[in-house]
Amino acid sequence: MSNQSQEDDMLKRVLDSIFFRTSLGRAGRISRNSKSLLNLLRNALKKSQEIGVGSMFDSVRSKVVSIGKMLKSYASGEYRDIELKNLIIMIASLVYFISPIDLVPDFLPLLGYADDIALLTYVLRSVSDEVEKYELWEMNKDLN
Repeated sequence: MSNQSQEDDMLKRVLDSIFFRTSLGRAGRISRNSKSLLNLLRNALKKSQEIGVGSMFDSVRSKVVSIGKMLKSYASGEYRDIELKNLIIMIASLVYFISPIDLVPDFLPLLGYADDIALLTYVLRSVSDEVEKYELWEMNKDLN
């Protein structure tokens, strides 16, 4: 099986899992509460710093930071131009990421983050237009 098909298979299993469905449910509630959203971001950034070093872990960290910056601006009320479905999927991916018990439990060396990486990569690809729109807004904001 090729690497891409393994990643696709992992992603399908994550998206179909009870763990991700639970994360989606929590994401809806968190999206309506700025304090909860900021707390989620803090926990996700903390976990991304604690998971280790190396290219795989650096990749996770950069994905969490990309999503986190936009969600922080959203939580503060500074930036609200995010489609609801994209907001929910970004929040759900972070809820899933911080959960130690998910499709592949995080305590398994190296393998434990394979599902998290697959999900975060998928989410960033899915919301790339949102990220670009946010980055343009952020650049223009600094110019004003």
